[in-house]
Amino acid sequence: MKTLKLTLLSLALACSAFAQTVVSKEGTGEAAIVAKDEVKAFEEAKEKALRSAVEQAAGVRIDSDTVVVNNQLVRDQIFSNTSGFVKKFEVVDKKVEKGVVTVKVKADILTENLDKDLAAARDLVKRMGRPSIVIVVQEQTIPIGGKSSINSESLATVLTQALKADGWDIKDPQAMNGKVKLEAGVTLGTAEFKEVGDLSKAQYLLYGKAALRHQEPGEMLKNATIFPVTGEYDLTMAALDSAEQIVKLNGKLVANPGSAAPLVSYERSALDLIKNRREEIVGPMRKAILEHLRDQSVNGKRIDVTVSGLENFGAVKDFGKAIAAIKGIKEAATGEFKGGKAAYRVTYLGNSQDFAEAIEAATFKKKKLNIVSVTGNALEVQVGK
Repeated sequence: MKTLKLTLLSLALACSAFAQTVVSKEGTGEAAIVAKDEVKAFEEAKEKALRSAVEQAAGVRIDSDTVVVNNQLVRDQIFSNTSGFVKKFEVVDKKVEKGVVTVKVKADILTENLDKDLAAARDLVKRMGRPSIVIVVQEQTIPIGGKSSINSESLATVLTQALKADGWDIKDPQAMNGKVKLEAGVTLGTAEFKEVGDLSKAQYLLYGKAALRHQEPGEMLKNATIFPVTGEYDLTMAALDSAEQIVKLNGKLVANPGSAAPLVSYERSALDLIKNRREEIVGPMRKAILEHLRDQSVNGKRIDVTVSGLENFGAVKDFGKAIAAIKGIKEAATGEFKGGKAAYRVTYLGNSQDFAEAIEAATFKKKKLNIVSVTGNALEVQVGK
């Protein structure tokens, strides 16, 4: 009876601890109505209100960014970041007064364990536009004796199922056609990541290798019909647009003590072994990538922009103001102006491709803006004549 009470108490405490990760907060935001666009002002005010609610629930982290070139201060900025995620919200009040829209929201904020809330995880992936990923795992099955090996896909299958369940767009790795070497431990540069992105049309890459080894049953079980398997894996996940390594995992694949090897085949043993160790492989992977997406969703993505075709420093400042007015821009800073080129650093609520499309759809002083290149987290823009 004491054991039962202790078990129930432990369960209650665990449920209580998880429930405490969701905090309800109210936030208020304001935005000026520009060019009579009240809808845009409402959306901006709502986003500010939601961020205010998140900051109250999860707190704020302050980062500084100072750059000095030739003893001259080029950039000195302070960025604020928060770690919460809006699970759901409602607009409780809206008013328009003297050209300003004010919005008040009530939001449920998830402050941790996003990967444990399946509905929130799926909502985040959907909110980020169902990002695409290509999974390339070089997996080999090594029969007893080790004289030959067989290509297999057990680990890739389990990883694909997990990411599909979260709503990811899984791209076909056949488009790679062996053109880029993606073995675990191989260092890929920006050029290689860009090539992978161009070939696969994916935004993220999960790559590495795995080895599965058939084992003898052992002397005590030599007459039994079982098929034991062991192995190891080494995996890396990266964002193709920025070459950022999001998570790296490696480990051994050994059956849990007391678990019996299937009586069917070595292939079934291999698949069941990976499924049984799914949480230790997929769990950290999902946690890291969801945190990465959450950070971009709430805090934005930093993108370096180089612009040519600006006549003077006055035009450089005006272009900076034009960038700051683009929807989704959280922060924009003007950097160096040299050799006819101006540098900007922005924090954008989206990816580099989205930002490139937003710039190309805009104009500057009635001049067309042309995207020269999109490489990683950098854009090159040419102002038309």
